[in-house]
Amino acid sequence: MSLNMKSTLEVEANGFDRFVALMGEMVPILERVGWKLEGAYLHASGRLNTVVDLWRLEDYNHYGRGLEVLMAHPDFPRFRQTLGEVVRNETVVFLLPLQYPGPEGAP
Repeated sequence: MSLNMKSTLEVEANGFDRFVALMGEMVPILERVGWKLEGAYLHASGRLNTVVDLWRLEDYNHYGRGLEVLMAHPDFPRFRQTLGEVVRNETVVFLLPLQYPGPEGAP
């Protein structure tokens, strides 16, 4: 069973370019352990400088395995420091697929 994860990150305006560059380094590390970035989106309205990343994971445990690999990476101290400086808030939620029934009650 695969699982979708949504990460919503509120980024400081003056750190947005640093955030984008850092994610360019971190995404390949996470994808090497099987995380799949389905899409990255920037709010066009509402709270500006908010990024939504949609990831596909194998299961709930895959989340922890990915974080372990990222934290073991030699550049992780720099990743952590930069994220701490430029990300105001992050919310991570796990999403399950949902189908709405058709007009006859069938999906």
